[in-house]
Amino acid sequence: MPRLFVAIDLPEAHKTRLAALRDDALKARWTAPGQFHLTLRFLGEMDEESLPGLEAALTQVREPAFTLQGHGLGVFPSLRRPGVLFAAIDPAPTLETLQARVEAAVRALGVEAEQKPFHPHVTLARLKGESFRKVRAFLQAHRAFVLDPFDVAQFHLYASILRPEGSLHRRLRSFTLDA
Repeated sequence: MPRLFVAIDLPEAHKTRLAALRDDALKARWTAPGQFHLTLRFLGEMDEESLPGLEAALTQVREPAFTLQGHGLGVFPSLRRPGVLFAAIDPAPTLETLQARVEAAVRALGVEAEQKPFHPHVTLARLKGESFRKVRAFLQAHRAFVLDPFDVAQFHLYASILRPEGSLHRRLRSFTLDA
C-alpha cells in the first residue's frame, strides 16, 4: 500500500536556497533538495484500488493560481523538544482555501479528518536528539531567512516510499489551478 500525500512543489531556485541552510554540525537527517515541498494533506497508506477515486476527487478541486512566499525558520513540536526543522511559508487566504478544499475532497472519500491544524511549511530536517540551545542558535543565525514570492499553478499527488536513507517521493498526478 502506498503512503500518499498532496503537496505544492517549490521552484528549483527555492530548493537550492533551502538546501544551502544545511548545517552538518546539527544532529539531523536533512531533506534532499529534490524532496522539498509544501504538504497540503498527508493521507498515509491507501489501497491502490482507491487511487482512481482519489484522483477524481482531487480533479474537482478548482481554485485560482496564486503566489506564496516564506519568512523565517522554526521547529516542531517546540524549541524545548525540537524534532523537525522547517522553513515557514506565510499564511495566505488562497492557500488556506486550497488546503480546505483538498481536505474536504479526501474526507468525502472516507479519509479521517486531519487532527492537526494546517501550518504551511517546508521540512528541512528531522532532528535527532539535538539540544535546544544548538537549535536556537541555528534559528537565531537564520532569523532573517526569506523565500521570495513564487507562483503556484499546480498541486500534486505523491507516493512516499520509505527507505533507510530517507523517503523517496514519486509524483503520481498533477492538478492544474485555474489561470
